[in-house]
Amino acid sequence: MPLDPLLVEILVCPEDKQPLWYLEDESSLVNLRLLRRYRIADGIPVLLVDECEALDDAEVARLEAKVDASGVLTGTGSDAGCRGAPRGAAAEPADDPTER
Repeated sequence: MPLDPLLVEILVCPEDKQPLWYLEDESSLVNLRLLRRYRIADGIPVLLVDECEALDDAEVARLEAKVDASGVLTGTGSDAGCRGAPRGAAAEPADDPTER
């Protein structure tokens, strides 16, 4: 069951508060910065640090290739406060209209 697109726009990692990669066909959300995978159970993201899966080097390489081909970056909605950062890069803060 795919996640609601509105939910995808606001989801971020519970630990570093940065975007995740959504892999619909694997029912998972992946943080390639912290090398973690969060499962999606019955259409509900399980964003608990204690329940995430640590990724080994081989799995990271596989997921990086998959993300390049078909990953969807989460947390990029208007309320997310940051632009999507691919893989190990840090996200940039969104432009602050009050600074103009």
